[in-house]
Amino acid sequence: MLTVAIVEDDDRDRELLSRHIRRAQGLRLVSAYATGEEAVRRLPHEKPKVALVDIKLPGIDGIECIRRLKQGVPNLSIRFIVMTGHKDTTLIFDALRAGAHGYLLKDKTSSKTLLSAIKEVATGGGPMTPEVASQVIAYFEGKPNPRISLTDKEWSLLRDLTEGLSYKEIASKLSISLNTVRKRIRVIYDKLHVHSRNDAAKFAQDQQLARSGRVKM
Repeated sequence: MLTVAIVEDDDRDRELLSRHIRRAQGLRLVSAYATGEEAVRRLPHEKPKVALVDIKLPGIDGIECIRRLKQGVPNLSIRFIVMTGHKDTTLIFDALRAGAHGYLLKDKTSSKTLLSAIKEVATGGGPMTPEVASQVIAYFEGKPNPRISLTDKEWSLLRDLTEGLSYKEIASKLSISLNTVRKRIRVIYDKLHVHSRNDAAKFAQDQQLARSGRVKM
């Protein structure tokens, strides 16, 4: 029997998922939680084979929930599928880095698809909604992704980077500490999935930010 747990704060979604699993042959629902904190406390003891985790939860979010479970119990064999309505590229990669094995969009997932995904991930697969899989493939092919979102301050800082300003010059220009500059740049790099100034500049060029007026190249 394949055991499944649910971490979902929306009462209606949690009940719907629970009903699908209870009715499915070969699956058994062991628990359903409304918060990530409760899941972190109890899942290591219940040890379900698969856990369906929403991202936007009260308190710690689903990504942090998965991360804590993986870090707290390194040998935990739970296979995690993110179930969410959010398809932002940053969230997808943050979830995968935290330890998620699959990523499904709620509005694109039928009960049949969900049950198939649970069985697939339990056998070592990585089920993803096709739209999500396309975003992952596009990233590894090096294609610019319009869904990556930066705040106005982050776009401004990216412009300064691509214009060659040093961290100290940026700190002086923005009247912030050098440490704050470093932190903001790390956030930008994480969002863009890059590791250097050159990679960030390449992203700016690929996105043609110069044409939009955001970046002068």
